[in-house]
Amino acid sequence: MRKKLSHKLARWGLLLVTVIIAVFALQITVLAFPQMFVSKNIQRGSIKIFYDGDQDAYVAEIAEDVDSRLRATVFYDSTQNTNVYFLRNQGLYKMFVRLSMLPAAPQGFALSIFDNAFVDEARVKELAEMTGGLPKYSIYEGNPAHTIVHEVGHLIITGQIGRGTWKQLPHWKQEGFPEYIANISLIRGDSTASLPDRVAILNDDSIWGWKRGWDRIHYEAGLLVEFLLDVKGYTVEDIVADSVTSETTLTELLEWCRLREIPQ
Repeated sequence: MRKKLSHKLARWGLLLVTVIIAVFALQITVLAFPQMFVSKNIQRGSIKIFYDGDQDAYVAEIAEDVDSRLRATVFYDSTQNTNVYFLRNQGLYKMFVRLSMLPAAPQGFALSIFDNAFVDEARVKELAEMTGGLPKYSIYEGNPAHTIVHEVGHLIITGQIGRGTWKQLPHWKQEGFPEYIANISLIRGDSTASLPDRVAILNDDSIWGWKRGWDRIHYEAGLLVEFLLDVKGYTVEDIVADSVTSETTLTELLEWCRLREIPQ
């Protein structure tokens, strides 16, 4: 009797393991090849944007903006081909979020293991309506090209420093690099968006009142990384070092801005 029960349990155990492996294999397959669900696409440079719905001209315009932003940075790599899934169908987007097992991904997320990025078009639009597109040059403005480049930025930096190193970075560095990549080409052409101008925005509580408790980590992180790269001349490797902290960098940035206000 015990022998029969043992064999039965072994068979059930084997079946359970088989089912788990099959589910895991299906999960990996779907995340690695999302084009099974979204086939329409537009490619510009190293980025191919897959999309659902009848929005060819709209996505083509976004793709041009994305390519322009990426090419203007020192991080652009024409050999790093990335697929972006710009999804109008929120049910489909949520399916990918669940399969990725991420805790939350309100606007988008990136999977470096597959070099894929996913963006929720509806959520980006909702955010733009909520914030009125402000603050400009922030993840909160609800700009599709910004959000796409931000997610691609995660993949670019992860590719440069390695997934292991990226996972160990503090949140401000993980988010600061993508924000820099998403914004820098536009900022350099905007005389009203100097670094001191945007630090003033960071420090203006009235601008952030709509957040209802959201912090300013993305906006501040982008400013800190920009300061380190463009003002102090740091390399990515320099910034990644544990000795570079947000507290020290913010103090230096504020002092740099203060000195610029003093007549020479």
